Amino acid sequence: MKSSFVRIAWIVVFSVSAASADSSRVRFNNQDLFLNGLNLAWDWFANDIGPQASTPDLAHFENVFSQMEAHGANCMRLWLHTNGAHTPAWSGSTVTGPGPGTIEDLEAILDLAWEHKISLMLCLWSFDMLRESFGTTITDRAMAILTNTTYRQSYIDNCLIPLVTALEGHPAILAWEIFNEPEGMSNEFGWSFTRHVPMADIQAFVNVCAGAIHRADPGVMVTNGCWDMQAGTDVDGHFNYYTDARLIAAGGDADGTLDFYCIHYYDWAGTAHSPFLRPASHWGLDKPLVIAEFYPNCTYCTSTSYESLYQNGYAGALAWSWTDVNPQDMLDHILVVSSAHPDDVRIRTEDDPAPPTCSIVWPADLIRIPAGRTLTIRAEAADPDGTIAKVEFYEGPDKLGEDALPPYEFIWTGIPEGTYSLTARAIDSNDLMAVSPAATLVVGGSTEPQQTRFEAEDAARSGSISVRDDGSASGGQYLDMRNDGAITWTVSVPAGGEYDLSIGYNLAYDTPKTQTFRVNGLSQAALVFDDSQTGVWLEKSVSVSLESGDNQIEIENWWGWMYFDYIEVSIPALCSYGDLNLDCAVDINDLLVLTTGWLNPYEMADLAEVSADWQR
Repeated sequence: MKSSFVRIAWIVVFSVSAASADSSRVRFNNQDLFLNGLNLAWDWFANDIGPQASTPDLAHFENVFSQMEAHGANCMRLWLHTNGAHTPAWSGSTVTGPGPGTIEDLEAILDLAWEHKISLMLCLWSFDMLRESFGTTITDRAMAILTNTTYRQSYIDNCLIPLVTALEGHPAILAWEIFNEPEGMSNEFGWSFTRHVPMADIQAFVNVCAGAIHRADPGVMVTNGCWDMQAGTDVDGHFNYYTDARLIAAGGDADGTLDFYCIHYYDWAGTAHSPFLRPASHWGLDKPLVIAEFYPNCTYCTSTSYESLYQNGYAGALAWSWTDVNPQDMLDHILVVSSAHPDDVRIRTEDDPAPPTCSIVWPADLIRIPAGRTLTIRAEAADPDGTIAKVEFYEGPDKLGEDALPPYEFIWTGIPEGTYSLTARAIDSNDLMAVSPAATLVVGGSTEPQQTRFEAEDAARSGSISVRDDGSASGGQYLDMRNDGAITWTVSVPAGGEYDLSIGYNLAYDTPKTQTFRVNGLSQAALVFDDSQTGVWLEKSVSVSLESGDNQIEIENWWGWMYFDYIEVSIPALCSYGDLNLDCAVDINDLLVLTTGWLNPYEMADLAEVSADWQR
């Protein structure tokens, strides 16, 4: 255990922790943070701390924390009791203590986390406490503390309060989390492999545990991991079980409320509940909302899932999980956010080393070159308080090469036809990283504008929308939208910008019709289809702002029955001149400014001739 002197110092410096007034941030360490991290969950399920664990696997945790720190993470979610198999200590259904070694083991993990400037969200219990495959010894006593106030109080008095009090003020504790997905063991939502209790019992347990934690450590936050939006919001006909008033009504403890919300998202929830397609404001919540579980490359995510959650106004992104996906997938997303928004992500302490900066200076974004050519990729990198150890060059997730000395370059030869996403990654002498914004390189292909069509029948859809056959429709089929539902197309473009979008439709019944229109979850102007013709296939054009990579285009039923056939995106042409790569849509004078720093006098003369040709 730490000495009392050190413990007091922690309390003085770090005890001010409360939900931020900014609904897109969580207040921690006197900072308003976007939680940029991941789920480790466990090294050994339900057995990382306590009497059965001879010692925490600190080598494993060191490996995880060091990689997280290098990529700019600030938060990790760790499970503690989980199903109650090893902690707390039991006598029948009565909880007698945290269990030998539990506090010491957890403190060792917390100390190590803080060495790497990683905060921990400590999840106490999971729905696994009622998973029938664990046997009746585990589930009977779990049922007891969930449904019987005497047994529940034995857990609070003999385990929870001693645990929280012993670790009060530890700088690495971001929050205590009461449950992971308790809805899975509820009468209302429960899964077939668990025993069930009423949601009212779960609400009461959350309430009284949260109240006990807040009194034991007034400076720490409390949250709860809800399994889906349908149990965590009142919008769209759902019910939020975790509002202050509903928790207090269930358990009677006025202190037993949450400081911020955590909700999970997986593909089974479809487009309707996807936080990647809707802003945080859509859910009508009164506290910051962290998306605390999701697969980083899920079906209804965008290609930059963490950054999308940041832009959509959520308070954090914690992907699942170190053991279930390739950790590098999560670390790469984390690095993108920490590089773009360091002030919202990096945990600050005195004398912290600063991360480096990095950018690609050639090629510029959205450049086309002929197939088979050689291209020199050039990057700039700097470090404010150290040195640059090396700069690595990537195409997507694949490393192309590296350079340890400025000017930082990689020569890519014989590039095959295709569209490529180029990034540079700087690593400094403190092993901190920064990744550049991506530059899209188009190699080969036509220089004519491309019309890319996305059929409606191939899009994701919800509600009562149905597929119909019609030989006059594009692809021979269309979607019939009537009483409800939404159509969501995933559209990939080579670079961010304004694009012309055409919508194939049919006013089968009458006119006008108005539908809700969203791009990447953000509402656009309502789409009004008011052509005087009915019963024929028509086309409507709108201008949309799209991001580089995957985008979600959504049309949701608002008023009126009608048919949808396709959407079509016009991707503008790019131009080339010898080894100089020019965007036809960019003024040639802008190109002179863009490329001056990297052209020798002969290349400048060539470009001047190009400029004259262009203007003629």
